[in-house]
Amino acid sequence: MNYSLEEIFANNGQYDKFVSIEFNYNSEEYNKFGFRIMGTFFFTLKERTILEKVINSENIPRTDKKIKFIPSELEKLTTEQKVDLDKDGILCSSISLIYVTDYPKTNRFKLRGKKDFQNVLNIKAPEFSGWEELNRVRFGFLNSRISQNQNLSPLEYIQYWAFRIHLEIRLKEKDFTEIITNGNKEFKAKVRLEELRLKYQELSITEEEIKDFVKLIIKEIAYKNEIINQEITKSTEQIKNISEEYGEELENLKKICRGFDEKVIAFGTKLIYLDFERFVHIYARHVAETQIGDRFVGNKSVFQYKFDDIISLIKMVIESINVEINEHFENHPDQQFRRMNSRSVYFDGHYYRIVIEPNGRLLDFHPYNDDTNTGANKVYKSWAISD
Repeated sequence: MNYSLEEIFANNGQYDKFVSIEFNYNSEEYNKFGFRIMGTFFFTLKERTILEKVINSENIPRTDKKIKFIPSELEKLTTEQKVDLDKDGILCSSISLIYVTDYPKTNRFKLRGKKDFQNVLNIKAPEFSGWEELNRVRFGFLNSRISQNQNLSPLEYIQYWAFRIHLEIRLKEKDFTEIITNGNKEFKAKVRLEELRLKYQELSITEEEIKDFVKLIIKEIAYKNEIINQEITKSTEQIKNISEEYGEELENLKKICRGFDEKVIAFGTKLIYLDFERFVHIYARHVAETQIGDRFVGNKSVFQYKFDDIISLIKMVIESINVEINEHFENHPDQQFRRMNSRSVYFDGHYYRIVIEPNGRLLDFHPYNDDTNTGANKVYKSWAISD
């Protein structure tokens, strides 16, 4: 046996290194995947926690065991082969040689404090002459997706109708009559708010419309505050004292949350989006900057990223498994997509629990391992989510 479980983890796995593996002739893996395969070894949170201790012990064993493997996107594998690598893996004794890139060794799993994203390319957005041009581009994007029978998120659908009213596009057609003229009162109020927001942006709003706009904004803020307060109530056992003990933190949390509006996380056959309610849950209860109340003490896993990076983080994690998400909903359109426990998604040193509803709404997203990476003990002793 050229390689053991412990050697592979110590030299490659703990650093998430990209490798090229050659298999022994006529081994099980050779017959399944061919002579060579490229990708990254994958270890669950429980496996990684155990192996961290093993490789730092005095007597390190040499174990022959199957290790899960994430193949490179360049590999032309069948769905069956990918599932085999994900659920079963590669036997150590089947490996003849491992070629590895000579990057600096950094264990992102053990890294403490706030993290910056690795290998990020910032692309400058195009410049527009003003709100009118930008809003026409925004409508064109939504309209093109509608014309191709692609799904819009709930907020995008509201904005689509607001654009049509604002730009006076096909107002006499049957769909307009059904949705707007004879539509749901609450839905029409939301469309009206977005329509007035467009006019406000373009400085074309009238004095009378401003009064209507202010009323709708106040109503929206009241709704958001109610959601935030409900989340805070769930998050502390001493709600009567919270304003005195955590006044500054509470106001900061409310300010940040009120500024959030629904965002599309990933496009594809299934559109994935994060709405306001679930954002408040994720941010208020799992981000280190805003943790308040006694339930947070030693009981909540936290993100290691700055607030500004949270949405980017969620997008990158979801994008990393977007093919799997789309395949799931194509085969099981009425079932939630779930990745948790040993099937949690590993990304940049953290393991993430993900739950997506059949309509594409991101229901839950949070890391298992916390800032001191002691989360593994909590997960396997008493696993629970805070809903």
